[in-house]
Amino acid sequence: MAFKTFAVAGAGHIGAFIAEELVKQKAVGKANEVVVLTRLTSTNPATKKLAAEGAKVVAVDYTSKASLLSALAGIEVVICTFDPSNLAIQDALAEAAKEAGVQLFVPSEFGNPTEDANEGPLAAKKNFQGKLRALGLPYALFFTGPFSDYCFIPFLGLDLVNGKVSVGGDGNALISWTSRRDIARYVAHVLTTLPNEKILGRTFRIEGERTSFNNIFKTYEAKTGKKLDITYRASSDLEAAVKSNPNDIGSLLHWAWSIGGGTVGKEEDITNGEFPDWNPLKVVEVLTL
Repeated sequence: MAFKTFAVAGAGHIGAFIAEELVKQKAVGKANEVVVLTRLTSTNPATKKLAAEGAKVVAVDYTSKASLLSALAGIEVVICTFDPSNLAIQDALAEAAKEAGVQLFVPSEFGNPTEDANEGPLAAKKNFQGKLRALGLPYALFFTGPFSDYCFIPFLGLDLVNGKVSVGGDGNALISWTSRRDIARYVAHVLTTLPNEKILGRTFRIEGERTSFNNIFKTYEAKTGKKLDITYRASSDLEAAVKSNPNDIGSLLHWAWSIGGGTVGKEEDITNGEFPDWNPLKVVEVLTL
């Protein structure tokens, strides 16, 4: 039997997309309830849109177990979509989920694999998996690679609008790219379609396209007619930058990507096939929408 009741914690970068796709599943009878958990002080406009579409928006106090237990009553699946700066809140949410009888906890992964991480934000995600095991709370992981519709921004040295990009290494390392909409479609499909036993304890590794920066730039130039000014930073320089400033997210990501840390796993371990009609967009398709 598939799951029917869901709570999405957070409606930001990826959470709003997942909640919206779950609401679509509710509209066709594959979900009974979709709850979106927000902070008491939240002014996120996405929640109003989700409420209008059929989600139940509940403001919670993450420091209050009573508040969380009330919000999670009758919920089978909790999907956490916090950004790295808020990962600590997951602990309280997981403890409340266990007490509330939640059957599946989907932690805030949705990026590069974390099973071998030993430092930084990815290590915090890995450590949280240990917390879930200690609680005896079943969970599933979704490794998606970077978001193709979000990462090409000046903050990460990928300023396509002005034609200037900077990447690590030689630009040939393969990376698993997936757009947030496609991630949300996959997550909603899997959680409302697969039987519980095919989800509990499982790691899903998905990718819209496995390709390199150099190939993306070449295809982008050919499709748009724009010429990009490309700069390459040595992996060793990026590593030094990260050691000097662990909060340098741009250098951290480009370093990881340049040394092969951008794929979600071996090609034979990819689980795209769990959604036969998925057909995710390729990177340049996303960039030229």
